[in-house]
Amino acid sequence: MKPKILVVDDEPDICRALEFLLKRENYDVITVNSGEDAVIKLKDDSFDVVISDLKMGKMDGMAVLERTKELSPETAVIIMTAFASIESAIDAMKKGAIDYIVKPFLNEEVKMTLKKILEQKKIMIENAALKQQVSQHMACRDFVANSDSMMKIIETLEKVIPTKSNILLLGESGTGKGLMAELIHCNSPRRDKPFISINCSAVPEGLLESELFGYKKGAFTGANSDKLGLITLAHQGTFFLDEIGDMPPNLQAKLLKVLETGEVFPLGDTKPKIADIRIVSATNVDIENRLKDGRFREDLYWRLNVIEIQIPPLRERKDDIEMLSKHFVSKYAAEHKKKILGLDKGALALLIDYRWPGNVRELRNVLERAVVLADGEYLVSDNFPAKLKKTEGHHQETSTLKAYLGDYEKNLLLKIYEIHDQNKENTAKALGIDLATLYRKFKKHGIDTE
Repeated sequence: MKPKILVVDDEPDICRALEFLLKRENYDVITVNSGEDAVIKLKDDSFDVVISDLKMGKMDGMAVLERTKELSPETAVIIMTAFASIESAIDAMKKGAIDYIVKPFLNEEVKMTLKKILEQKKIMIENAALKQQVSQHMACRDFVANSDSMMKIIETLEKVIPTKSNILLLGESGTGKGLMAELIHCNSPRRDKPFISINCSAVPEGLLESELFGYKKGAFTGANSDKLGLITLAHQGTFFLDEIGDMPPNLQAKLLKVLETGEVFPLGDTKPKIADIRIVSATNVDIENRLKDGRFREDLYWRLNVIEIQIPPLRERKDDIEMLSKHFVSKYAAEHKKKILGLDKGALALLIDYRWPGNVRELRNVLERAVVLADGEYLVSDNFPAKLKKTEGHHQETSTLKAYLGDYEKNLLLKIYEIHDQNKENTAKALGIDLATLYRKFKKHGIDTE
């Protein structure tokens, strides 16, 4: 989008000359011949820079400067005059002018001044977005997975990530939806632009609106200055809306408008701000049920759900547990400066046996605790909480057919293996499978055969 410049001068020739000069530099230029007309334009539209003559009719350049700062504090103002004096320059700068140009001006001087101001504005917005990212501890981390189900998700993401399509991540709490959103951003063409996130269920409704859309000075009690919303800060980057299923209905309508028009209206403002964003959203609620009972807008759902990714719970992808465990042990051993080389086989079998209702988040926390408490070089069963050991050797309740069949297969393998005195060849024959398949299944279920 072109930077927008408002030129204010009571001499039409000056306006035409600046319009011709600046349009050749690819700026969007509006000209007016009085301070009063400038104020009307400022009320109806947003400008990056105002260039105003100092001496005009009833409303001079200083009055234009003051009204600009009232109506649009983020707009930079350049004062120009043929009656230059040190006092007038100082006065203009004190009132908020960003620069001062003396007539007759040089074209190169005007071009250089504008370029410098717009670069400063861009840096300020980028800094604000960067501060937001830092405050959210955004980081591009390695993705750890080994199961067939997660490999299929990676294959899908490889096709989707380079596009602008919005992505909806579904899955239980703790399955890694936030991490996946970061990975989508870090591997996309938008990786050098902001990644901004917010949890819709963690912020009160009134505050959520001002956080998302920003506000104008005076929009409500306590709004002492203009504030950019998170959507605007994510311009040209990725905006992650976690727990989107809990977004209040009135905000769903405002978000839909942003997706349809690319325009954001801050609270108390009639002038929109442009936001080119890719939205990655996530929820652990049954979003289709919320559509049926009217708690979530169907039109917004289809805007967000261009690509749907369903992340399976950890209990349905036990092939990932060993790799994830090694990753977390290594990570927390380094963080806590402990010499932990890994897990012994009993400890790993315990982790594979457990149902993990809190998914990867719970596994991570259990392993951090174990690393902190461990005395030896390998984690053992005693380093884990008692709740994990209670399920040891017991067939757990399963919630899906896949998980049930997985448990049944493991128990059958163990039973036949013991019947044949732990002889692998005889076990494979009894089960009607070859030896290589038997080894794969032992590894899949974490069965110790040493």
